[in-house]
Amino acid sequence: MDANRSPTEPLFLGLDLGTTNIKALVVDERGGILGRGAESIRLIHGPQSAVEQDFEEIWVATVQAILRAIRGIETHRVRALGISSQGAAMQLLDDEGRIRGPVVSWLDGRGLAHDTRLTRQQGAAWFAHRIGHWGSSMTLGQLERLREQSPAGFDSSFRVGFVGDCIVHRLCGRMAHEPTSAGIAQLYNARLSDYDPDVLRLLRLQSSQLPQLIPADQPAGFLLPQIADKLGLPSNIPVSAALHDQYAAALGIGAVSPGQVMFGAGTAWVLLALMRHWSEPASPDAFVCAHCCPGLFGQILSLRTGGTALHFMQNLTGQSQASGPLENGLASIPPGSDGLLCLPFFQGTPPAGIKLGCRGAILGLQSHHTPAHVVRATVEGLVFELNRHLGFVKRAETALSRIVMCGGAASGDVVPQMVSDVTGLPVACAGESESSALGAAIVARKLVEPQFAWQQLVTCMVPAPRLFLPGSQRSIYQEGFERFLESLRQLGLLSSPS
Repeated sequence: MDANRSPTEPLFLGLDLGTTNIKALVVDERGGILGRGAESIRLIHGPQSAVEQDFEEIWVATVQAILRAIRGIETHRVRALGISSQGAAMQLLDDEGRIRGPVVSWLDGRGLAHDTRLTRQQGAAWFAHRIGHWGSSMTLGQLERLREQSPAGFDSSFRVGFVGDCIVHRLCGRMAHEPTSAGIAQLYNARLSDYDPDVLRLLRLQSSQLPQLIPADQPAGFLLPQIADKLGLPSNIPVSAALHDQYAAALGIGAVSPGQVMFGAGTAWVLLALMRHWSEPASPDAFVCAHCCPGLFGQILSLRTGGTALHFMQNLTGQSQASGPLENGLASIPPGSDGLLCLPFFQGTPPAGIKLGCRGAILGLQSHHTPAHVVRATVEGLVFELNRHLGFVKRAETALSRIVMCGGAASGDVVPQMVSDVTGLPVACAGESESSALGAAIVARKLVEPQFAWQQLVTCMVPAPRLFLPGSQRSIYQEGFERFLESLRQLGLLSSPS
């Protein structure tokens, strides 16, 4: 044991209910990680773009992840449990809180036709004004689809839950989530600080049929004795409401100030830009929510591409089998990829501002280019696309101060430096890879030590980041970004100004 650590020092348990993995961290007051646990869960794909999950499988994985994390830990020191969860993974229940049917994943596409109809019916601005998104999405269309398929099951007795609040219910007996979770589910009006009454009327729902809204700094309840026995944890420790995982990650990497942009560089590249005020969604795909930190709001924008595009190009060029890490291959090619330019639109649905039906492209390919050039150009194209999305954010929030980066691409030096050079902003790379679980542990501490401000807890518990500043390659990348935009214009791929 660390000689500087007291054997009675309190510990905090952070739980992240991800889309394909459940992760748990045991954290001390200084952010030191004492235990880790993880367990995978399935996505069940079906016809007509169906993507579902089994809630009982998620519960079993939750228990296993916690048990792994607390192995060898003096569990009597655990003071609280914080919950982070994937957003908009819907679970129907009966009036007794019993599970009805599968979890409908946020990846499920079967509600799209109903979302399109609702948006046409009410108008995109109607939704943007109420729930911070330009149109019906996720929960709304799925509820309409399910009601149409089984109208008899949608009487006043049914309840609408989500993975996070259903796990909270198992742990403490109360279905509760935090406003960020309700916001990403398209049910919450950030300016009213409540479920939006007009949206509920549109869906023929009562607020009593939804999880309770509990702020992140207040307990949803206390760990039930039978669950405490199962987990080997103290009974009656406070349990948080479920926080949306992107906002938990923002806590876990220290993005808690206006002007900061959290950049998650994983399978999908996602931005969470923090602002002092509520504003309309910055792009057609953006989601606006209230941050758990008072006085802050967030704009979530997805690039709809990222690690998936890079992996596709690595496989296509045979670079996935290349010896040495990706970092070595990227560093072997000069900035600008010897004139090669990638338009990284290899997924089915294009990102904001790009026309439907667009296709990815490699421009300027010559016989001297190697597979490593193609991979480097793909990464540069992704970073150019990131910068294009930052343009949306800048129009909504003029002063951006820094990018705080997490995810797989943040582990090396080449990509963070590239991001700084392209955007002209400082880039701070997270010191802890499991940022959502760490954010949940910070929430846990806030439950029992409410006297500390969020910023104080983040300063104390988040590891120091690695910092990258714009360097000598900035001018090369500025020219590359202008070429990227001009190529989009010349090919007629832009559906809105960028």
